[in-house]
Amino acid sequence: MEKARINSALEKARAYIDALTVDSPVNVPEEVVADEHRFFTWDNEKRTPSEKPYLFDWSYYNGVVMEGLFDIAEAGGDRDGRLLAYVRRYLDAMIVTGEDGSKHISRNLGGYVDHHGADCYKTSALLIRASQGEDSYMEVCREMYRDLTDETHINSTGHNVPKEYTEAALGHNYWHSWAHDKAPKYKVWLDGIYMLQPFISHFAAKTGDRRQLALVNERLSWVAKNLLAPDGMYWHAANSAQDVCPYHWTRAMGWYGMAMVDVMEVLPEEYMEERKAALKLFVDGMLKYQKPEGLWTNVADWETTETNRLETSGTAMIVYTILKGVRHGWLDSACLDAAVRAFVAMAELKINGSHLEDIYLKASANNTDNYQLPEYYLPDEGKGAGPFIMAYSEMLYLQ
Repeated sequence: MEKARINSALEKARAYIDALTVDSPVNVPEEVVADEHRFFTWDNEKRTPSEKPYLFDWSYYNGVVMEGLFDIAEAGGDRDGRLLAYVRRYLDAMIVTGEDGSKHISRNLGGYVDHHGADCYKTSALLIRASQGEDSYMEVCREMYRDLTDETHINSTGHNVPKEYTEAALGHNYWHSWAHDKAPKYKVWLDGIYMLQPFISHFAAKTGDRRQLALVNERLSWVAKNLLAPDGMYWHAANSAQDVCPYHWTRAMGWYGMAMVDVMEVLPEEYMEERKAALKLFVDGMLKYQKPEGLWTNVADWETTETNRLETSGTAMIVYTILKGVRHGWLDSACLDAAVRAFVAMAELKINGSHLEDIYLKASANNTDNYQLPEYYLPDEGKGAGPFIMAYSEMLYLQ
């Protein structure tokens, strides 16, 4: 693809990213966090008219936007420091000091609930990356890591998460949700792999917890064995290889792809050959279903229709996965053309004025077709805007 077209796509993408975040007059982190009636404009999923519910401003769909900005800074795209400052303003607004002097994500303001499930932990990965060592960010991470991994720890609701909500039969994966002590229909979701494993693996690597790193590898191996379909793609969720949610939702597979490359950054070398083989198998399976326009549809193996559109969030995640995999040498560079073509197509087809369009709101892995509701295609939704920003950061490395 001609360089001028790529540069034009990058310029268009950066203008969108800055307008959504650092240049936005309404997405001001400390102001949004301080007001229970205000939301980031990309926060569509849990919005209510009068109150902020359990995840509040501490949510993975805010976290991935902020982590994408952090990625840009790491890639050299934050020369004036505004992006990192914006991320820290968000994190600092979320952290409160307890009566004993300890730091945590505010449970009444931040909405972090240590018994809900996987989604509540994703943004912790950003805290690790933003930490300067033994600071308040790492103090919060230690609390969350203990909730997930310490078999002697009872959390704030009287439960022991690693004993009650992981199972050897599931490769020691966590239930995707454990609210009200009730497992969902399918316990392991591809979504939940991304919500938990990058955080656990990076904290374990920092603290030398090789047992948890071995468990992270076991969890990914279980997914690769039990959720892989004959066509080379993955089911959205499962309880076993015989009990699956039979949809190839592109975003769920995108979460899984991003989880793999983020975890592989810190896994011990002894696990890497297995992980590289799984990553290649994943990418090969996805590339078979890339549409002529360069994007993937919401359900990857279905034809493009008005209800199964070329979808932005899943496409962005696959771009990020491929580009990061190639950058680290885990994937062959032959994959690059497909990823670059997909990124350029997103910028050209899906950035319309100041909005990034056709981000699917959500899909419940409950064995029903809730993957093609026209009203669920939204602009700027954080689960798409965040991965798009991450994909942009990986494009910067190519420049």
